[in-house]
Amino acid sequence: MKAAQVFVLEIDGKPTLVFNAPDADIAGAMCADDLLRTDLESMTTNGESICAPHSRLAYRPASPREISAFEHAHLRAPASDEPTMVFLINVDGIVMISVDPSA
Repeated sequence: MKAAQVFVLEIDGKPTLVFNAPDADIAGAMCADDLLRTDLESMTTNGESICAPHSRLAYRPASPREISAFEHAHLRAPASDEPTMVFLINVDGIVMISVDPSA
């Protein structure tokens, strides 16, 4: 069985979410999911919408620092068969583990 790869979802060019997926095709499908976009549109950071209806969502392979941030948070998340998603930004109203991908 192939190990999951780690990807970053960028919203309007800003790295926002790091997640795992079996391959790039599935990562792309996850990023194109209407439910994910709806969830992102309903969230804010510092009172500003994370994702506007016209925002451009794109994905790419995660950098080593982003992978490190993902692994740090993933180790602290409850076990699940679902892909893990970790925000790289602060999200209003959500308690998170502080992870600095640039450290």
